[in-house]
Amino acid sequence: MSMSIIEMARVLEQMEESPEKLMFGKLLSELGNQSQERVRSAARQVSVPTLRDLIYQFQVVIEERKGETTKKLAEEMAKEGVSLEDFQAYLAGK
Repeated sequence: MSMSIIEMARVLEQMEESPEKLMFGKLLSELGNQSQERVRSAARQVSVPTLRDLIYQFQVVIEERKGETTKKLAEEMAKEGVSLEDFQAYLAGK
């Protein structure tokens, strides 16, 4: 029985840090390094419902990871001695 990429991704997502999961992440990273033309060419080989599901899954991950960037920036600012009030005052002045 053959599995689609989405089905494979769902199975791999259930595994914690398996070699397959790491390889899938590397595959996605490599896809992100490809030219727009190559990505579009590959996407044309995938059904529209599958593309929509991929987009949805990526949007979910983006929303989940937004906090990571905010936390990292806050930590860096705290190390530099910049308080939240200082930063708010700076943004208000712009």
